[in-house]
Amino acid sequence: MKVSLIYMASGFGKRYGTNKLITEFQGEPLYLHGLLSLQKAAKLLEEDKIQCKLFLISQYERVLSGSFDRVPEAERIFNEDSDQGITASLKLGTEVSRKDTDAFLYFVADQPCMRGETIAEFVRGFLKSGKGIGCVCAKGHRGSPNLFSRKYKTELLALEGDQGGRQIMQKHPEDIWMMEVDERELRDIDQPSDLRQLRLELEQS
Repeated sequence: MKVSLIYMASGFGKRYGTNKLITEFQGEPLYLHGLLSLQKAAKLLEEDKIQCKLFLISQYERVLSGSFDRVPEAERIFNEDSDQGITASLKLGTEVSRKDTDAFLYFVADQPCMRGETIAEFVRGFLKSGKGIGCVCAKGHRGSPNLFSRKYKTELLALEGDQGGRQIMQKHPEDIWMMEVDERELRDIDQPSDLRQLRLELEQS
């Protein structure tokens, strides 16, 4: 099996007020946490003979080049259509993936607590489920990453607007497999207060 791991790091961070992706969190820029988790997941999945290719999609040169020493194996793709929202990153990652990809995993760059082990478990479970779409969730709340089998490639490439893959999920609810994860792993950083709260919680845990 072959899986494309597509890391979407092109957001403008409008609610954050600045480029949140390069904001420091636990000694690393925020975006790097998720990228390292995907790297870890890929290594774990290789043990199961699941071949993974990691793609980093970003409009920021600092993000594309800044992680090279830590994650040299990632293919770096410049996103010149970032003003079109998350769908632009999703479609670009889908386009550059190899033609024989069995599944596409999409992960956003502002969830620093998502573990590589969780992502690997998610991929394994999805491939065994027989479903065409995979979602992680916590107490009924869906989050990122998401998985789509290659049968949805045409629909993925035809997406418009800024809703990403949710449009496809709404059309095919019967084909969705969901995996429950720890609520903290789905925490995303939208505003500075989110990051302050997460830091406080981690200090107290």
